[in-house]
Amino acid sequence: MAGSLASSRLTPHHTGSKLVPPPVPKRQKSPRMLHTLRNPHQVSDDEEDSHKKGHRALLRKGKHAHHEGSRKKWREEIRPRERKRYEALWASNRGILLTDTRLMSPATSISSDLDRDVSQCVANVVVREVWRRSRLPLDELAEIYDLVDRSRMGMLSRAEFVVGTWLVDQRLKGRKVPARVTDSVWGSANGVTVKGPNGK
Repeated sequence: MAGSLASSRLTPHHTGSKLVPPPVPKRQKSPRMLHTLRNPHQVSDDEEDSHKKGHRALLRKGKHAHHEGSRKKWREEIRPRERKRYEALWASNRGILLTDTRLMSPATSISSDLDRDVSQCVANVVVREVWRRSRLPLDELAEIYDLVDRSRMGMLSRAEFVVGTWLVDQRLKGRKVPARVTDSVWGSANGVTVKGPNGK
């Protein structure tokens, strides 16, 4: 009697087949990525044209190829806008640390043929301090100074200072210091345009 009760307790109430949960349906992978909140990018006609042009240029470009028309040619004259900027710099530094030659003794005065109004000149030490702001090497600045100092008096006139400052700017743009300053540069420093042999 006790054995039958124990066996009845151990047996489950449902003696039928075990219930198996239905299989989870497999997700089908979408061939495209999921859309974000942004609208799909639409290529405009301008972008298509630029892409085609860029692709065409890459195909045409060789190892050492360069575009002659796109390269900037070095100018041999100072533009009026540049000249005005350099003249403003000259005006704010002229006459500093210089003594009027008329007050100097005859032994130390400059000869009459080289005499100039020192109030309109910039002393060499002042020029050095102004040009040093460009952070070019001092030997290059000295080379430019020697190139424009025509009187060898330890000071620069307005035109000399303008040309020298222009050469400093040209050096900062990658141009080498020339062996000599051309007449067209000196002329443009004085506001005069010197035409070339072809009349250009």
